[in-house]
Amino acid sequence: MTKKNTLIALVLLALTFFSASALDIPKGTFYFDNSLTKYSIVKFVFGSYSNPESYVMTMTNEGDNLWSITIPETVTGMYRYCFAETTIPDGMLNETFPNLKDRISNTRNEKRTATCELSIPVGWVFTPNSGNNWASGSWQQPGESTSYSGTLPVMFINTDGGVPITSKDEYVYAEYYIDNMGNDTFENVGSKDAPELMQIRGRGNYTWTAFDKKPYRLKLDSKTPLLGMKRNKHWALLAHADDNLSFLRNTVGFEVSRLMGLAWTPSQQPVEVVLNGDYIGLYMLTEIIRVEPDRVNITEQADYETDRFSITGGWLVEIDNYQEEEQIRTVEGNGKSIWSTYKSPEHLSDEQRTYLTGLINTTNAAIYVSDKTNNNWEKYIDPDTLACFYITQELLDDTESFHGSCFWHKENGDSTKIMFGPVWDFGNAFHRGTNRFIYDRPAFTQTWIGEIAKFPHFQEVVKKHWDRFARFHYKKMDAFINSFINQIYQAVMSDAARWPQYSNADILNDRENFKNYFNNKYQWLAEQWGTPETITGDVNLDGIVSSVDITIIYDILLGNTVPDEELATAADVSGDGIISAVDITIIYDILLGTNVPPEPETGIVINVQCNVAPYLYSWIYVNGHNNVLNGNWPGTQMTETTTTNDGITWWTHRFDVEYDAINIILNAGNSRNQTSNIEGLTPGNHYFIYDGNKTYQDVTNQYVF
Repeated sequence: MTKKNTLIALVLLALTFFSASALDIPKGTFYFDNSLTKYSIVKFVFGSYSNPESYVMTMTNEGDNLWSITIPETVTGMYRYCFAETTIPDGMLNETFPNLKDRISNTRNEKRTATCELSIPVGWVFTPNSGNNWASGSWQQPGESTSYSGTLPVMFINTDGGVPITSKDEYVYAEYYIDNMGNDTFENVGSKDAPELMQIRGRGNYTWTAFDKKPYRLKLDSKTPLLGMKRNKHWALLAHADDNLSFLRNTVGFEVSRLMGLAWTPSQQPVEVVLNGDYIGLYMLTEIIRVEPDRVNITEQADYETDRFSITGGWLVEIDNYQEEEQIRTVEGNGKSIWSTYKSPEHLSDEQRTYLTGLINTTNAAIYVSDKTNNNWEKYIDPDTLACFYITQELLDDTESFHGSCFWHKENGDSTKIMFGPVWDFGNAFHRGTNRFIYDRPAFTQTWIGEIAKFPHFQEVVKKHWDRFARFHYKKMDAFINSFINQIYQAVMSDAARWPQYSNADILNDRENFKNYFNNKYQWLAEQWGTPETITGDVNLDGIVSSVDITIIYDILLGNTVPDEELATAADVSGDGIISAVDITIIYDILLGTNVPPEPETGIVINVQCNVAPYLYSWIYVNGHNNVLNGNWPGTQMTETTTTNDGITWWTHRFDVEYDAINIILNAGNSRNQTSNIEGLTPGNHYFIYDGNKTYQDVTNQYVF
């Protein structure tokens, strides 16, 4: 049998078994960059996790340290693969891949790359990131130098002497400048010929060690307002290499925090980064959490303070999931550990350590009481701030909240309380189902929140703040998400070319997946906490229309009250976009029982652009079950049309019943040609482009398509 026939027989044999993994070894040619590893021979090794069948194949030396292999037929159901300098002969081996790779490196002491489960792109090159044994690597597209998109500002950083950044503890001196790439929204900072000075080091825990795309901590030489954010020396470049939902986890978490009204939420701006001449992708330039007037605005407490009153605050503390040197370690009422890392002050006197330990233990004791009508814990924790912080975590289903990167602060004074916030890390959001509370069977130990949730009064406080978010802010989130994705769209493509192993290249699908998670969690929470009823003229949201509401509008018109966004929305009773005497007249008419204004239209209208009339299948969730709205699968074919102002004709269907939200699937009358679930569509017009197969785009907000 020829070598080629042997290879084909080998690969075809691999198709006959099943593995619990889902990695495919694709048909076609791909390559290995041997310039760092310098193997004398390169073999491609792959196999199953549990089935005793693995494979070794010698690659072909193409010259210039490039080796190739051609797979004649796709091999499915594999577990992982590696590239090795091994004397094991080619062929199928009767052992699992984990045993084989361990035998190569541990028993035979032969070199190999780290095992990998990244999808293999045909024609691309696997490039190790070092010459070390077990070096990890990434797939690079040959002949295409990745570079920034030019659609976002670009931050250029050059370390002194071009030295690499390898430490989280030691800063490296550097120069930087920011080019706004013609976007006048942002100011340039420095220039190529006149850069600014800075220092840079690594940051993070898991994100620093687990990914090739690294996050960084920046310390500028002088306070500078970067990309429209407030001036400061201290910033972070967050890589979000672990966010496979289009960089939306932290972005939406921060936005919800702002809408919930927490005292301060870090600002961020997307920016592309070039480090020492190497384009390293799309980052979020982010304010870091520090005690400063424009960030965590509390009295700064001196290190090693001993004065009895001064040690009562300010405190900035992180409930941590890592053991640190500067940390207070206590035990929660349920027997679990609480690791409290103090950020400010950074070094404690005995008096400070005693005070902070006592505060944590006293608070803990007040929480773990059998009588949940005893609200003594509210002497130590502000319930309103905690409720806003908690709702933010719930909406993102962040099961790691109250476990790590969970900050609280306390102002100076005996009577001041623990204030939860600011929010920080939503990297673990939406990694499970969305139909339970974050403290219900969490993946991580969570401090206090599961016990505090048992207090009826805290649930009342949560409901109050939930009503406010549901009434004024939830409907904004779809447009916010679309706007952000529109902003970063091209930069994500460049980032995906630079880091294909962390690719968000399918950004539209990832966006829809995020929306589905977010809307599903909102709907589930609405089932638990209710959806607020809007009462025309109820400006102060006390559930009734009265002269108090008129007085509030008078105060706004007289300049005695400066309304925030929520109050301005409520005071605009007529909905004409301005607060005027008209709004007062409407309330008078309501109180007199005359000329009661009609309730606004609440129907949900689905508009679809498609070559042929699509079918529309729709349902709502009721007590965890699906209630079909317009016929069993595949639903009803859309026959009505409407034409928008831009001359585009849409297939249209209106749901006149006042549903809070519905869910739909567009299809071609069969299960082969159907979209994924499109969930959480609220009252108003929704516009979709549908290809008649499986792909759709939500263009309700005229997103790029």
